[in-house]
Amino acid sequence: MEEEDIEMGQGGRNGGRWSHRSGVSSMMISSAAYSVMGLLVKILAVKSFPSSQIVAARCGIVALLSGLELRRMKYPLLGSAAARQLVISRAIVGFVALSTYFYSIQVLPLRDATILNFTMPVFTAILATFLLHESWGIYDITGTLFSFLGVLLVIQPQNLVTDACLGVAMAMVGASTGALSYIIIRMVGKHGEPPAVCVFAFAAFSAPMALFAMLFQGWKRPGVIETLELCGVGLSAYAAQIFLTRGLQLEKAAKATSMQYVKVVCSYVLGVVFLGERPSLQGAIGAVLITCSAAFVSGKESTKTHPK
Repeated sequence: MEEEDIEMGQGGRNGGRWSHRSGVSSMMISSAAYSVMGLLVKILAVKSFPSSQIVAARCGIVALLSGLELRRMKYPLLGSAAARQLVISRAIVGFVALSTYFYSIQVLPLRDATILNFTMPVFTAILATFLLHESWGIYDITGTLFSFLGVLLVIQPQNLVTDACLGVAMAMVGASTGALSYIIIRMVGKHGEPPAVCVFAFAAFSAPMALFAMLFQGWKRPGVIETLELCGVGLSAYAAQIFLTRGLQLEKAAKATSMQYVKVVCSYVLGVVFLGERPSLQGAIGAVLITCSAAFVSGKESTKTHPK
């Protein structure tokens, strides 16, 4: 990361406007990359690949790429001593978030798993209020209420079977722990660490944990196409993580994660085009509520943070 980016991540001696634009753009690119990753995970799940095997492949590729980047920079793999405990905490919490999210993708339609995961900005806003002392006003609270209303419309509790109930629970665990992970990334960013530090630590911790989980879930031998799909999961995840970390370093946590509404649109389109998924009217209304709530909160935060 360039020195000016580090300064902007720490609060901005170079001007808030460029930091705002760069942070928002990074989060939007990250969301698009995550959508591609989610599609590939769903395709592999349909082929009965265990979630732990997918996590292991994803994290192995990400650890390799981010580790090589840090070596090129001649930077410590786990960051500076001042931020090391935070980096390790991010790795542990991130593994829980990733594993539960991948499980929810396996047992729920891609669009529903993505929408439920999209409650993460709400959890992030709440946690940022207490842990980072970032403001969470009436607009944020209103957005939270409408977002959870949207969640109820998406999951349609009266129609859930046992597996789907567990999938919904795992999706919500993934969203809440993912939010905590984002808060920790934000805290690490204040130490001026390059994005690859958090990315490497997370992947390097998660890969062996996923390999251990494979002892219980099993392993399936991939063919040529499946190998390419597993590589695609890793490459898209690497891009998503790098841009995610950079976005969280440059923009307030609640605002940055609100930009992930792009993931909802991308996942809906990808699910319809490649998986033949068709959302119900009730679920579509819920998706619109969640998306609009996040966009509303984001817009109000932008007005307060970057007045004209």
